[in-house]
Amino acid sequence: MFEQKKFERGKLIRQLFFSVFISILSMVLIFLAVSWRGVSVDLSTLNPYWLAVGIAIVGGSWLVDGTRLWLSTRVWKKRITFRDAMSTVFSGYFMAAITPFFSGGSPAQMYVLTRSGLSWGEAGSLMVITGVLYQLSLLVMLFLLIFVFRIGFALQGFLLDLLYSFAIVYSVLISLLFFLLLRPKSLHHLIGWGMKFVRRRFKRVKFSEEAVWEWVGEFMVDFRKGFTIFIREKPQYLAWNMACYMCQYLMLFSVAFVVIVALGVIPNYLQVVGAQVPLFYVFSFIPSPGASGGVEISIASVFAGLIGPERLGMFVLLWRVITFYIQLVVGGAAFFIILNKFGNRSTK
Repeated sequence: MFEQKKFERGKLIRQLFFSVFISILSMVLIFLAVSWRGVSVDLSTLNPYWLAVGIAIVGGSWLVDGTRLWLSTRVWKKRITFRDAMSTVFSGYFMAAITPFFSGGSPAQMYVLTRSGLSWGEAGSLMVITGVLYQLSLLVMLFLLIFVFRIGFALQGFLLDLLYSFAIVYSVLISLLFFLLLRPKSLHHLIGWGMKFVRRRFKRVKFSEEAVWEWVGEFMVDFRKGFTIFIREKPQYLAWNMACYMCQYLMLFSVAFVVIVALGVIPNYLQVVGAQVPLFYVFSFIPSPGASGGVEISIASVFAGLIGPERLGMFVLLWRVITFYIQLVVGGAAFFIILNKFGNRSTK
């Protein structure tokens, strides 16, 4: 048991270093690209005060996200502690940052929620519903910026193609999800095929089909119940989640603004926000762990004309430190504390 846990932790650490390595390498390439053009780095106007403001804004976004989750679990009349809610969101941040397509974030949050009092079905329905609302909130913000504030797209070429591809793939996945919810027989066929595939291709994996079917049955009952409660009985929680997500988006998008101000440039706030909204869709389509590499290069390509080449490398570096590296450290510490806590419980 100890060796298996040690291996799993070692695998997480390797994923962490791989994500950080790609991120650092991409920033080095950005600095090299600027230097090859004969542009020097300008730090004469750097104001650390605004960097501290950016860190405070990120901290505020964490509190908004934790409060959103803390109150959302009351849909099932279950009260988790605020500490568990913050541990849940931090664990999600960490695992999303070290897995392709941010795929590890929701399973990590489900894991912590089930240890905090929710069933797997309740945690699953909460993650799926809030995941849809997360993307929907960003879409609402995008429409407001385009049609109300008249902020145009900053994406073009390959990045714009990625945005369209994400919209198509995400629409297909959401449609498939609701199809399986409405057609439970199709889901049963899919699970049965999956177990046969695992037995045929991974013969060393041992599991009980009866236990799997029992778990799936309990999961689906709680999952469908969670959907019913959210959508029919307590829709106010849907509005609550969307409001929190939009507030969190604005706070995260404001970090780029204050970093640019710290470098001595006063940009148009809505233009900075509008440049990032479509980028967040693109980030979800980048296959590297935590979208590392793609995030740095895409944000640099979009903001190059706004802040100038002499500040571009430092902007990407400072923005990434505030929005990614600090979150990675805090989230990693919280997640490994959770693993130790629940691991010790399971061995007693």
